[in-house]
Amino acid sequence: MYPVLFYIGDTPVHSYYLLWTLALTAAVTLSRRRMTFRYGVDDDDARSVIIWAFLGMLLGARAGSVFDSWPVYSADPLKILRIWEGGLSAVPAFLGAGAAALVYSRLRGVPYWKIVDAAALPAALTVAIGRWGCFLNGCCSGVETTLPWGVRFPSDVFGFLRHPTQLYYSFGALFIAAFLQWTESAWLGYHNDRRVEGAVLCPLFATLYSLLRLAVDPYRSEFSRIGLQTNRTILLIVLGTSLFWLAYSIFRRKKCIRSL
Repeated sequence: MYPVLFYIGDTPVHSYYLLWTLALTAAVTLSRRRMTFRYGVDDDDARSVIIWAFLGMLLGARAGSVFDSWPVYSADPLKILRIWEGGLSAVPAFLGAGAAALVYSRLRGVPYWKIVDAAALPAALTVAIGRWGCFLNGCCSGVETTLPWGVRFPSDVFGFLRHPTQLYYSFGALFIAAFLQWTESAWLGYHNDRRVEGAVLCPLFATLYSLLRLAVDPYRSEFSRIGLQTNRTILLIVLGTSLFWLAYSIFRRKKCIRSL
């Protein structure tokens, strides 16, 4: 693997931070454009809600990591503030971003469904790109496998192959992004031609991402850790809530059509 891609002078450029930074930068840019051009959100509101969501994402991601590795952080509490050292959890990150966006939408009167539907596809792309950083860094690796696509990481002995769970996440998220794009362009529509006046892409993303994590997480080498076990409970709750949310949006649309 390549935890350090290259050096700028004596400063190492880590693959993990570079790819996740690129992924988040792309997500922020694309989310803003989608909010303003495809969902009619005022540009000032779009920029502000992205800032709120980004801060909520960092808070949620860090809280999840602290919960998962409390003995490490309790021994050095200041480590909680040193986010550049890693230690971020994906599921709490999405929940934190969604909660912050909800607070902002309530305060400013911006329809919440527009914000989260605009950000759903960029969120999937963030995972698709960022997980390559995990792969090159060698973290979040899988258990032993004899499958032909097994990968040997530098810390493993010769002949010991692992499931490339990071790539399972990445390709799964890429499929989710493609499916969301197809759903939006081929069926859902934009602006006045949109078929459903409510969230569709966000609950669809949450449903598919929950299923992806539930399917892949058991192949993680650290699956028995309390953080991933807690994530499983959270994912099941998110899955049920998202399915209900999606059904509600579609049913509401059908009900509106019948009333015309």
